[in-house]
Amino acid sequence: MSTKNYPIGTHFAGPVKLGSSSILLSSDTGGILTAKTLTVDEANGQTYILDGGTGVAIALPVPTKGARIKFIVGAAFATDFVITATGAIMEGCIIEAGAVQDVDGATTLTLEDGTENVGDFIEMISDGTNWYVFGNFLTAASITPA
Repeated sequence: MSTKNYPIGTHFAGPVKLGSSSILLSSDTGGILTAKTLTVDEANGQTYILDGGTGVAIALPVPTKGARIKFIVGAAFATDFVITATGAIMEGCIIEAGAVQDVDGATTLTLEDGTENVGDFIEMISDGTNWYVFGNFLTAASITPA
């Protein structure tokens, strides 16, 4: 007989999203087709495919420890997508055409129309104070932190 101790329960920090509800296209309920201010629930553990054809303003929620969000370019867009934080709290780096661009106390990340590539992405995670950013873009000058 085995004497292994197995945990009685499992603890998950944050919502668990499975299947199509964890990856939203712009046309899906809850997707980003028009300007949107995300709540913590809409941001945490969510991946948004930016495939609406027209860029919009996306406001991030107040940083919440452990919150994670990802944005992926799913189609070319005619105007910029602008991701805005509640202050100069975005930190990290983005790789553009193989070169590293510093994101240092940024308030906005502008995904520039005309330079996007399907599959470009930004991932963000929060420690409750800042949003830490990592991304990869095929073309130089595809994203502008400010």
